[in-house]
Amino acid sequence: MNPISDQFNLSRLNLPLNQMKKSAEEANRFKGLLDNEKIKLTDPKKKPQDDKLMAVCQEFESLLVNQMYKVMRQTIHKDKSFLYGGMAEDIFSDMLYEKYSMKTVQSANFGLAKQIYEQLISRQK
Repeated sequence: MNPISDQFNLSRLNLPLNQMKKSAEEANRFKGLLDNEKIKLTDPKKKPQDDKLMAVCQEFESLLVNQMYKVMRQTIHKDKSFLYGGMAEDIFSDMLYEKYSMKTVQSANFGLAKQIYEQLISRQK
């Protein structure tokens, strides 16, 4: 026999074997993914979270942070000079600090919203 033809015949036999190995690896990977999802769904330690309730708790925390910002703003001395914008500046700064307070709650971890959420959830049961 010709050595080149022997290699050709062996490579044809190896091709299905390689495909079977790839298929088996993909099946095992997929099985692992399914097992992970199954664990996530049936994990007794993890409580399901009510997103609407958590959003309301974060809004309440935002109101408290906004009150803190208002008190802090009152400590800044504003003179009624040429640069003072009047009532329009007051309205704008109120709206700006509302956004600041919401961003603060979303980025900083005060933990107040989480505690309120857990209290409300425990009362529902």
